[in-house]
Amino acid sequence: MKCLLLKIFCFGQLASLCAAKHIADGIEGIKGHIPRQREISRYMQHQVQANNFTSNKALQSIRAQRAEDVRKGFQHAWRAYKKYAFGADEINPLTLEPLTTRNGWGATLVDALDTIHIMGLHDEFEEAAEKVRQIDFEKNDGAPSKVFETNIRYIGGLISAFELSGNRMFLKQATSLADIMLEAFDTSTGIPWQMWNVQTGTGSSEAGPSTLNNLAEVGSYQLEFFRLSQLTHDPSYHKAAQRVFDVILDNNEPHKGTPYSVPGLYPVFLDIKTGKFISGKPNLGGGSDSFYEYLIKTWALSGFRLQ
Repeated sequence: MKCLLLKIFCFGQLASLCAAKHIADGIEGIKGHIPRQREISRYMQHQVQANNFTSNKALQSIRAQRAEDVRKGFQHAWRAYKKYAFGADEINPLTLEPLTTRNGWGATLVDALDTIHIMGLHDEFEEAAEKVRQIDFEKNDGAPSKVFETNIRYIGGLISAFELSGNRMFLKQATSLADIMLEAFDTSTGIPWQMWNVQTGTGSSEAGPSTLNNLAEVGSYQLEFFRLSQLTHDPSYHKAAQRVFDVILDNNEPHKGTPYSVPGLYPVFLDIKTGKFISGKPNLGGGSDSFYEYLIKTWALSGFRLQ
């Protein structure tokens, strides 16, 4: 219990620190907002990714074999996807039928790009790239789609593919989709709709024609949109995503005895019309989790300068 309470306290403090300020004028504004630099500079001294797990030859051999087993497992699944559902969102593993679950643009295809590249499957990557080149984000299956899922699956996948391969087609496609997604942020507060219909340009909630959304789904754009602004030198993506944090901070003050009583640990559900939380005790699980993840990662992406 003590360990859990300590984790919650640490997340709350870090969330407050990460979301304390914003950059009003986009990427260039970073230069003018470097408070508490000495306090946070120590975080920049730590390397996140290990570069030498062990010098033990036997363990190295075991890990290499495990990596190859994972690679073969991926290739087995990819061959089935390519044969029966190439370009579809998913494949039904029992019937081998293609499924449309994420706009119909090929969620599995785009989401797997970085994995294919990292595994060194160059032929598969080039085939997938050609398929991605053909995607028209102006068209979909006609059903409302989750804005959050569209961001993490498609925008994230396309940016990763560009970063790994250097192929600017991926960046062009990411920008094309992001421009469409910005329409979902055109609300009275700037907090995006939960669901968005690309063809009709109308927003909604999973619960129907309401303005309900949750913490994770409004706070998981900042990483991809910030990186897209860095890559394109267009601050509009970062501004749209950052505004969500601004509105949450401006419209919600912690009060003892309410669901929002610990600074930085927010309730789950909010109304996008007002920017105010309406229900849901704070948690680090579903409906909240990636909000806190994105605070930390976006902070790191900014070189620990974006407060």
